[in-house]
Amino acid sequence: MAENDLIKIKGIVTRAVQYKENDKILTVLTAEMGLISVYCHGARSNKSKYLTSTRLFCYSEFVLTRKKDFYYIKEADYIEAFFDIVNSVDKLFLGQYFLEVINEICVEGERQDGSLRLVLNSLYALASDLCDIKKIKSTFELRACVEMGVSPNLSSCRGCGRTDSEVYYFDVVNGDFFCRDCLLSQERERSISLENEAVGAYIAVSPSVATAVRFVVNARPERLFSFTLSEEAMKDFYSLSEKYLLNQVGKSFITLDLYNEQIK
Repeated sequence: MAENDLIKIKGIVTRAVQYKENDKILTVLTAEMGLISVYCHGARSNKSKYLTSTRLFCYSEFVLTRKKDFYYIKEADYIEAFFDIVNSVDKLFLGQYFLEVINEICVEGERQDGSLRLVLNSLYALASDLCDIKKIKSTFELRACVEMGVSPNLSSCRGCGRTDSEVYYFDVVNGDFFCRDCLLSQERERSISLENEAVGAYIAVSPSVATAVRFVVNARPERLFSFTLSEEAMKDFYSLSEKYLLNQVGKSFITLDLYNEQIK
């Protein structure tokens, strides 16, 4: 795109930073160009016609022009705002966490169709109470790993290749699993515990949790939340998803810490 050419593009505001008195610098996730930086004059003014379309969580259609490192807004109309999220502290922190993850895993200049669909579907589920909030969080985390190119693999045991097991010992670092026999062999060599908690790099999960992980990895976007787990299985699914994502990105997130503190 040459400087001063106009481009029309849809995207969701994943970060909004105040600049000067009334301006904003936005980070916007688009399908075609990944993350882009957008400058908007006067967006913080209550009289601005861009007040809604440039807010955090807002999915908008933008008309932009480019000058040097920034795109500048010529027109903007919001498509979906997801503002119901801000009516709940739990939802607000979790929605901000989703955006923080997106800003970490997506880049500028690469198509991000899957990541855009994921965050839009997850925010819709959150705003509309589509399903349990813990299920939304865990599903987002696992699918974000898929979009990063680090899908968890629960198809067969890393040690012996068996495809069924009463307990799956999931490796949250490498994204695959050992059956009990192979992990016992590993335990003798490396003193790995078999408790149903994260010990070192392993979490023990049931076949139902393994099935849910496979579903999330392979599901069509419109079917992403269409699975069920018992309350006990959901605890393991929740733990696995969070630990796996954090291991893959190599960091934690302030908004995740706030969310976890809020739901204690």
